[in-house]
Amino acid sequence: MNEDKKDLFRNLGMVSSMGISVVVAIVIGVYSGLWLDRKFGTGPWFFYLFLFFGIAAGFRNVQIMTAREIRRSERDDTGTGK
Repeated sequence: MNEDKKDLFRNLGMVSSMGISVVVAIVIGVYSGLWLDRKFGTGPWFFYLFLFFGIAAGFRNVQIMTAREIRRSERDDTGTGK
């Protein structure tokens, strides 16, 4: 497989893992908030709080993955191989 196709598949994998990461973080936040609301009878407060935390965690994961990919790309461009 040539280098262009490898880069394409690597980038597609990274983008799809970012999307999955955001969705999973939000789903975990929503279910945690709903569970706490049912347990304590607090209405939608924990739902909204943990929804916000899930969204923030999802975008933080994207930021971390993007920074990691940028560092990898810079290493590849300079040829240091570290």
